[in-house]
Amino acid sequence: MLNPGIVYMLASVLLSAVAVVVHFHVSHLSLPLSPLTTGLVIVLPIAAFLNAYVYPNLLRASHACTAPNPLSRLAPVVLQAVQAVLAAVLATLLLEAIVSSPHLDFRLDAQWDALFAARDAHAIELVQDAFDCCGFDAVSDRACPFNATRTCALEYGRDRACAAPWKSAMRATCALDFAVVVAVGLLQILGLLLMRERTAWWTALRTPAWKQGEFGHGSNQHLLSDSGSETASCSSRTCSGYGALPCGKPGPKGHDETNAE
Repeated sequence: MLNPGIVYMLASVLLSAVAVVVHFHVSHLSLPLSPLTTGLVIVLPIAAFLNAYVYPNLLRASHACTAPNPLSRLAPVVLQAVQAVLAAVLATLLLEAIVSSPHLDFRLDAQWDALFAARDAHAIELVQDAFDCCGFDAVSDRACPFNATRTCALEYGRDRACAAPWKSAMRATCALDFAVVVAVGLLQILGLLLMRERTAWWTALRTPAWKQGEFGHGSNQHLLSDSGSETASCSSRTCSGYGALPCGKPGPKGHDETNAE
């Protein structure tokens, strides 16, 4: 049986790879999607994996008696909350670009107009060649080449504008990134359900405990022993302090032996 921790890691790498492809696709087609958004989608799966990797240790440390710092107690919750908020924000931004709306049409028109105003022939030609089209709303609308004797439609024999296929590419690209963000969110929920403090399947990614306790109660043995050692350590530190005498209670016994003599 596969280690769920390994599966989680492979899924995170795969999702990040999909996001990388989307990022370069957006750049290649000059789609009106912020590089910051696509960059964060690339980082999100890896950050989620690292967050899940350290979560059991942070949770155990937050419950330890040697953690008086409130920040150490809040660290597991804060990191999970930051990840959830980031995923929600990215999903909202991407969903706006998936749903066909006048706002999306305006963004596409503004992006094309910016390319035309900058005389970015390379970017416009990439879009026109990718979709076998010319111009934006019409084959003669801000098409490339600029101010040429032969227009794009005459030069290449094209009879459709680029607005519709470019818009479809925008929606499909954002849908892929949206799927990546949703998948990361589902993995986070699944991980929180499984990675409880007494569940050692995630810790088994770093230890041989998964092989020992794949079936039965062995999977909990590693964390139980760690928890027991921490409890014993806390007890020993408590007994060595001011209240050491009541912990072992040797006093009354020694007093009785003295009286007996």
